[in-house]
Amino acid sequence: MENSIENYKHYLNLKRLSPNTVSSYIYDINSFRDYLNDNYNLDITKTRKAQILTYLVNLQKQGKSSSTISRTISALKNFFEFLKKEKLIEDNPATSIHSPKQIKKIPSVLSEDEVNQLMKIADITTFKGSRDSAILELLYSSGIKVTELINIKISHININAGIINIEGSKERIVPLSQYAKNAITNYLNNFRNTRCKDHIDFLFVNIDGEPISRQGIWKILKFYEKKANLTNELSPQILRNSFAVHLLSHGADLGTVQELMGLSSFAAAQNYLGSVEFKSLEVFKKTFPRV
Repeated sequence: MENSIENYKHYLNLKRLSPNTVSSYIYDINSFRDYLNDNYNLDITKTRKAQILTYLVNLQKQGKSSSTISRTISALKNFFEFLKKEKLIEDNPATSIHSPKQIKKIPSVLSEDEVNQLMKIADITTFKGSRDSAILELLYSSGIKVTELINIKISHININAGIINIEGSKERIVPLSQYAKNAITNYLNNFRNTRCKDHIDFLFVNIDGEPISRQGIWKILKFYEKKANLTNELSPQILRNSFAVHLLSHGADLGTVQELMGLSSFAAAQNYLGSVEFKSLEVFKKTFPRV
């Protein structure tokens, strides 16, 4: 038994897998070996499918994650396939065992009331407040990423048309809400140019007139998180999530959300559905003539 696992470890090392990967696989195999010995007093070469299944159930009862269980299944499948090639066993007992579906975490979002409360806090009569208001309104009403936000240049904006050209790996044109247009216009016309150096074309700048950084955006959001006394964290991703969920809640289709957010796949847009409070049943009861 010991030799078979050591031989497998040597085999994995010859394949030039990373030390962490080899270590994880061997740990999973040794853990199963110990379980098999303690509960069935069996050599690992005598393993049957039912014993693997009971071991996996045991892992679930211990609260192990889906990813950990999937890794264990993969480790055992590959190990038993090695034993089969070495003619130490006739069949791989783990062949037909499938990994559990990965549980997707429901995206965290702000409620619409929380968003409305948040947007009222900034003092738009000051440089910092007007800039922060424009940042908050734009992050929420466009669903753009923080990297996209800090790279927006004045030349990318068409206030009259109400659009911004987002450059990068997911280049696209996103519309501006009226709130975002008003906030950006106030910031540009009354405050930005008095702080900004002439050669800087970036839309958002810090108090020294230099392009604002990712860290700068995070500090701004943490400041308003405390001011708004929010129960959830305030981050660029939370505002992005809120944009998607609120759009879907008010009837937008997934294709539109995917296009506006620059998502790589339709499935990525579907991930937001779990957070949507659909009102279809309520509408049905109010409008259908034969309920």
